[in-house]
Amino acid sequence: MRTVVLCATLAALLLPSSGGAQSLPLTEQEVLARLSPESPRVRAIRATIDVARADVLAAGRWPNPRVTVDRESVAGVTEYLTMVAQPVPITGRRGLEVQAASALVDASSNRSDDVLRRARVDLRVAFAQLLAAQVRERELTTARDRLRGLAEVLAKREAAGDAAGFDRLRAEREVLDLDADRASAATERARAQAAIASLFADAVDAPRIVAVDRTTPPVAVPALDALIERAESVRGELLALRKEIDAAHFSARAADRRTVPEPEIVAGTKSSTFGGGDIGSVLTLQAVVPLFDRGRPERALAQARASQAEARADAFRLALRSEVAALRAAVLERRDTAERYRSAAVDSAGQIERIAQVSYDAGERGILELLDAYRTGSSARIRQVALDLATRQAELELEFVGGWEIP
Repeated sequence: MRTVVLCATLAALLLPSSGGAQSLPLTEQEVLARLSPESPRVRAIRATIDVARADVLAAGRWPNPRVTVDRESVAGVTEYLTMVAQPVPITGRRGLEVQAASALVDASSNRSDDVLRRARVDLRVAFAQLLAAQVRERELTTARDRLRGLAEVLAKREAAGDAAGFDRLRAEREVLDLDADRASAATERARAQAAIASLFADAVDAPRIVAVDRTTPPVAVPALDALIERAESVRGELLALRKEIDAAHFSARAADRRTVPEPEIVAGTKSSTFGGGDIGSVLTLQAVVPLFDRGRPERALAQARASQAEARADAFRLALRSEVAALRAAVLERRDTAERYRSAAVDSAGQIERIAQVSYDAGERGILELLDAYRTGSSARIRQVALDLATRQAELELEFVGGWEIP
């Protein structure tokens, strides 16, 4: 018997600690730190830059020399010509094409930075959703356990003849509803945990992740003009479009150089069996005359790409201004709404529950009014979680769109 008691005691002491060891508490900064360069998503984002760099190598390569061996035999005389032809790109077109390709590499890098910022924001949104789901699940669990205790008390009172069966049944029904809501919150928590784990560099068991709240006072939102100015200076898409305009201008200048012939130097030897045989040298300078192909298609393509990038940049800039203004207004409004609701509804929820409980115990109110008070208090706290989450989501979206780093 002592052995059984000892084993039970050890199990009670060790199981909670092992359960705690299995969890992985993480703050928002620790979650972001796991989005390392080794993360598969980060590597996939950065891989597009390496693909663009290959075009720079292709634009900067020199043309290969051509080797020609010619044998001619007439009336017993045989001649051999061995020649090497090397095009010499001296017009500067190759350098301009390299600059155009390099500008496109910069554009790809800017877009990758934007996508990486989007990944960071998505990770922070998932963290905020996990934190809200944890609070919601905890509140629903507390409300369910409280009403379950009330139902047990009512069952005892019913057995003693001091309470009606309706009160017990109504309380049990409320417990079932809260338990269903708690299960839904648990599903949302699991979804947020999976979203966070999918962005980590190392494999992590998603159910182990626990969001640790390190709430800081909200910082003041910058003025609209300051946000727009920063957005236009840091948004990767807008910077990429500017680089595409530069690349198109370089391509247009390279197309203009096609009207200048690029020479080709041919050097080699010539040998003949005539008169005992002899070997001489061959030197030729030749060039393609740009009579028909004067680079008009390449010039038209470069101009069209420049016009397209400029139009897209103008459209993006206009949309960016509107989006920043709308998100800034949403952040201010949601902050104000969440704070007003917290001071007006949440702070009074506990008082309403206590008054309803005292009135029910005194026989002044019925079970429906008591359950309504509990439901109202729990609903207020859950709604506050939703308002805080909506505020945080708006802040993070403003951070991505406007480039404003929010603590």
